[in-house]
Amino acid sequence: MPTKNTKFYSLVLVIADFVVLLAAFSFAYLLRVQIDDRPLVAPVFALDYLWTVLTILPFWLIIFAFFGLYTAHVYNRRLVEWSRILVGVFVGILLMIGWEYVTEQTLFPARLVVVYAFAAAFSLVLIGRELVRAFRTIMFRFGRGISRVLVIGDSPAIADIASSLDHTEVSGYDVVAVACPKRMMPSDVDARHFSHVEQALKDIK
Repeated sequence: MPTKNTKFYSLVLVIADFVVLLAAFSFAYLLRVQIDDRPLVAPVFALDYLWTVLTILPFWLIIFAFFGLYTAHVYNRRLVEWSRILVGVFVGILLMIGWEYVTEQTLFPARLVVVYAFAAAFSLVLIGRELVRAFRTIMFRFGRGISRVLVIGDSPAIADIASSLDHTEVSGYDVVAVACPKRMMPSDVDARHFSHVEQALKDIK
């Protein structure tokens, strides 16, 4: 079950993605319309463009959510997150092209705006998430946003799991106790040991 901290982090990612996507489409428009002096396919006013983008962006966030970009098992695995961002941005661009076709409304004043928007959206979402991740790591080091956990198990993997979670500045978890057979208790984890789960649940608040 997601903790309060993971829910808050997911909310921060939603806000960050919305802001950087809006910035990406604004940059693409300015780069092609204001800086590039070549003729446009169709004149699209800046306010009309931004209003349409703002209308479509919530659907982008739904697409990102569909690909799991706001769940811990994705955003805590950097390479998985990057690949899903790439796919999510590509599907989002297809959504906007489909929007033009269905509504018969010209959204992009030139074809290059699509290319610029794709490149800018992928790059800025990536950078934005890395900045949020770096800020979260700093907060972990100061003891903010950390979840206290009790690790339970009776297999050899329990030592690796506890040791991995015990790197608080990376995982965001503080291992306060481990319930496992004495021989499986990892020596590098500074936590209380319990031989029985019932005793751990009774003593640990």
